[in-house]
Amino acid sequence: MSFRTSTAAFALACALLACSSGNEAAQPGAKDPAASGGAVDPGSGGASGAEPEDAAAPDKCGPAPSKSACKNEASWVRGIAHFDPSKIKAGAKPVLRAVLRHGFTLVKGEEAIGGRLHAWASFPVDDPSKGELPFSIDMCGLGTAMWSEENGTFHLVLILDEDGNNDLDEATSNENAITIGTPGANEQAKMVDVDVSCHAASACLDVTLDCTGPSCTTINPMTSCKKKTPGCESDSVFCK
Repeated sequence: MSFRTSTAAFALACALLACSSGNEAAQPGAKDPAASGGAVDPGSGGASGAEPEDAAAPDKCGPAPSKSACKNEASWVRGIAHFDPSKIKAGAKPVLRAVLRHGFTLVKGEEAIGGRLHAWASFPVDDPSKGELPFSIDMCGLGTAMWSEENGTFHLVLILDEDGNNDLDEATSNENAITIGTPGANEQAKMVDVDVSCHAASACLDVTLDCTGPSCTTINPMTSCKKKTPGCESDSVFCK
């Protein structure tokens, strides 16, 4: 399993993620060709194209692998990813890429990959014949807490990477990250909505990768949203 949590990784991540020096996340302006849509309540998936999350039994997901980086275990998104072993090409050594993305975009092209990047993790599939793999990703893993109360619903993107070209650890720019974040034409993938709330239990999802190719991650990004109350202490805020 791979996480980007070092200081150097955070510096790189801030160039790719929705980090800001203040408490307001940069919002897409009128000239941003990637922005479309209207106000969306943080508790809804909006017109994202993602499916609502499927709640799995909490004990099926298992405990988080480590403490939350923001000292609130609710920041963890855990789950079981299901895939079809018969669709994996011979000789491939697949890796499950789990990516948390925001419902908004800041760079043209992010609407094709599920939204603005926030956090990611990788999980090698040692035995593809099982057709499933547990995953867990800390929303605060890169040091920036952006709870759904102040930033809207997240998109969880899962890609069964067979070619090794969806590793966001290798991203060096926003443009490069968009290419890396795009599922291959024949790769199994899925995008689901998930709220990550400081007031709720850690999300536990059961996700079937029943989609194939780049169309699996296309969204209609939100351009604004309303904060929910009671709020959370987000480090960066998008909703008004």
